[in-house]
Amino acid sequence: MRPIKIILADDHKIVRQGMRSLLESHPGFEVIGEADDGEEALKLLESLVPDIAFLDVMMPNLNGIEVANTARQRGLKTKLIFLSMHANSTYAVRALQSGALGYLLKDSDFAEILQAIQSVMEGRHYLSAAIADDVLGILLSSNADNNDSLDALSAREREILQLIAEGNTNIIIAQKLTLSVRTVESHRAHIMAKMRFKSQSDLVRYAIQQGLITP
Repeated sequence: MRPIKIILADDHKIVRQGMRSLLESHPGFEVIGEADDGEEALKLLESLVPDIAFLDVMMPNLNGIEVANTARQRGLKTKLIFLSMHANSTYAVRALQSGALGYLLKDSDFAEILQAIQSVMEGRHYLSAAIADDVLGILLSSNADNNDSLDALSAREREILQLIAEGNTNIIIAQKLTLSVRTVESHRAHIMAKMRFKSQSDLVRYAIQQGLITP
């Protein structure tokens, strides 16, 4: 029986090293790649086609939620598990809505990680016990479908919102995304209007609340 092939995506090297060490101590797993940002994670998902990818929620360039959304849109079959320091039910709901099957906290023990891997390989969802009840409550509530107002933005607008919140100028964003500065300015204006932001401070505060960047 072949090992389960896994990639790790987290902008903290020590987290990736720790997870690799844990996983490779088990004969049934093979870590075949690592990424320190969302764009690299997406490339590895497409080029290596792992069975499972562990994603952090907050990563530079492209956050984990957008990686998951894009992977789903492209029809990639890798099963996704978020591994986050945030015991935040809103983040977990967004992760599940993006197509992930699992959401684990970084203080999970190895037994729970093994349980999560087994569950998602069988096509079942897995949530850390600390957030499971809150997540279920949100998903069952009448407001579940409207939980994330980021849905008002296009994928490109969400990408630009994160880059703005990270402190990038219009010129740098244009270079990163191979767009004209005028196009970036237009997207920025649409974001401000759609989300009713009065200032960049409002935008940054919202990005922190949504887990797109760290404070």
